Amino acid sequence: SGETEYPFSRTALMYVYMGHMKIEHTKLYEDWFWTKNRINTIKAWVKNIHTSTKIIELDSGQKMSYDKLIIATGSRSNKFGWPGQDLKGVQGLYHLQDLQNMEAATKHGIKKAVIVGGGLIGIEMAEMFHSRHIPVTMLVRENSFWDIVLPPEESAMINKHILDNGIDLRLSEELLEIKGHHGQVSSVVCKNSGEEITCEFVGLTVGVSPNIAFVKSSGITTN
Repeated sequence: SGETEYPFSRTALMYVYMGHMKIEHTKLYEDWFWTKNRINTIKAWVKNIHTSTKIIELDSGQKMSYDKLIIATGSRSNKFGWPGQDLKGVQGLYHLQDLQNMEAATKHGIKKAVIVGGGLIGIEMAEMFHSRHIPVTMLVRENSFWDIVLPPEESAMINKHILDNGIDLRLSEELLEIKGHHGQVSSVVCKNSGEEITCEFVGLTVGVSPNIAFVKSSGITTN
């Protein structure tokens, strides 16, 4: 993996941002564990998989042979072709690099964040910014928060709790467009109301897809 030198607990990223933990606290084992158990770790991204010769090519140029190959590359945050979705300041929350980008954006003094999506990662991201006193607007497509899982009464309780904590929760609302200035996000346009909301950060938390783009040219069936 090119993400970190050693594996870590991904679900703890929000607690690092909020100051409850340090990144070293999220490691699955002590660093010596891997060598002791004869497990080699390489910090690099896989560029190509050559299945005919059983060779893996890394972004560093290094090549490795294999007998058996396990692809355990997790997910990537969904993007659905919104205008401006690749602007700086627009991202999901999955990799350590996403956390680092959030930290960098915070240090640059963002004044407002907009989060698109009403799932668990979305509400985590809202809580993260809320802990730093950064105003947050959430665009949630559903009529009530997480109502595909929760009974109506419980979903209504969570709606109230989000609003009581100062989060600008917009139900039955979707993203139409992300606008930018000099390559940096500057606002979002709401699909249903047409309202334009000024912001310096957009969190895309509308689900994830398998992180297998680099596998496409390998001859491995993905479907």
